[in-house]
Amino acid sequence: MRRARIAGSLAAMALLLSACTAEDRTPPYVREGTADLDLSVTGQPVPKTLALVEKALVRIQRHDADGLAELSYDGKHATETAGDWVAKWGDAARQPMVANFLVSPQKYVDVKIRFKGVKGALSLTLQEDTDDWTYGIVTREGFYDE
Repeated sequence: MRRARIAGSLAAMALLLSACTAEDRTPPYVREGTADLDLSVTGQPVPKTLALVEKALVRIQRHDADGLAELSYDGKHATETAGDWVAKWGDAARQPMVANFLVSPQKYVDVKIRFKGVKGALSLTLQEDTDDWTYGIVTREGFYDE
């Protein structure tokens, strides 16, 4: 009886220790909140550009201007622009959305995002950073339509 208790206790401790050191296997789209986006896509995004747009839309949806500014490529006007985008599009981003990806011949990707029931579109320009092959959002004034 005593051996059974000791064995049971050791097994429970082993389970607890393995649970504490286990790797988080939650898919990134669930962890980042992008799984809940009601987003349709047209055009031909690459996985990196689609992921960046999804992250931006989640931050807009959550009214997270600081998080959105962190996605900026150039950092110029990032905080101000992110605040403007969140104020203008935050509530609309809770509706179904369509993102149209237009790839230009250079290292830019233009994305027009339309929100159901809302006039106008959010225009995002993504710029490739050739040093590490990632993309960031260009945050210049005037990058959204009325």
